[in-house]
Amino acid sequence: MNFEHRGLLFLLPLALVALVLLALGDARRRRAAEQLGDHLLVDGLITEDAGARRTLKGALRVLALALAVVAAAGPRYGRGTKVVPAADVQAMLVLDLSKSMYAEDVPPSRLDRARSDATRMIKALPTIRWGAVVFAGEALGFAPTTDAPEAAAFLGVYQPHSMPGGTAIAKALELARQKLLPDPAKPGSAKRKSVIVLVTDGEDLEGDPVSVARRAFEDGMRVHVIAIGGRAPQPIPEVDPQSGLPTGKYVKDELGLSVTTELTPTAEQQLEAIAKETKGLYVRTSDGTTGLATIETALRGMVATEGVEHVETLYAHVYHWPLGAAVVLLVLDTLLGEARKRRSAHA
Repeated sequence: MNFEHRGLLFLLPLALVALVLLALGDARRRRAAEQLGDHLLVDGLITEDAGARRTLKGALRVLALALAVVAAAGPRYGRGTKVVPAADVQAMLVLDLSKSMYAEDVPPSRLDRARSDATRMIKALPTIRWGAVVFAGEALGFAPTTDAPEAAAFLGVYQPHSMPGGTAIAKALELARQKLLPDPAKPGSAKRKSVIVLVTDGEDLEGDPVSVARRAFEDGMRVHVIAIGGRAPQPIPEVDPQSGLPTGKYVKDELGLSVTTELTPTAEQQLEAIAKETKGLYVRTSDGTTGLATIETALRGMVATEGVEHVETLYAHVYHWPLGAAVVLLVLDTLLGEARKRRSAHA
């Protein structure tokens, strides 16, 4: 048994003070009675000595006061424990689902490798609150959760051929930023460190992702950027929309020429600026990997310093017992008169 507001127990001496005042009042009444005259004559005029009843009523009030103080202090006892994950770090994995992610310069494809490495990273860091955003011409998001497998599963729900065309990086970052903002209903959420991990192979030609990154940094967020794919032009495989598997052919334009994708200097400049605006990491893959291992190392360091898993005791609050007892004592005090009721005399 312990108390939620232990400091209030220092008010218990008030009950002792009340008891002392009660005793002084009773002594004062006795001295007043003695000053009326001979105590034998005075006793003869008194039909009943109410001192005992007054003492009892006073004791009831003092005990009720003490119980009220105990109730206000919040008595409780432990009913068990739960493991609280280190939720001081939350992250949004923002994955590009434009059709250029089907390119195979990062085997088996940019998308498959990025999705696989991202899923592994999320599951390797389960103490982080993970959320996810997938995007092409539009963005779809999943709010941060302590259920890491659920966040990882979201990354596999959508495919490039089912998304509108485009590379809306600004929209994706803005959606991630919105989902990382503190929840007013949860005061503790404002203390979390927030990170966005952007994995893309292209450039936003419509929005202004650098400005969005700047707003995210003002909100206390950091954006790490993975520029996946190389600078050499790569053909884009065609994919069967039903099975999601490559058809063995490559996308061609209206003239019958192969459509290629590469990380242009302009795109790289934009992606570097996004990371720089938020003091985040910028990783460009050049060896057939995604570079997510570098981001995982950085996040693991954040977890070590910002979030520590701990065991929390679950308490049952029992303040209603002393509070109820105090009410009962006050009711008894009210019902108990200072003298017994006299019966009416009939002639």
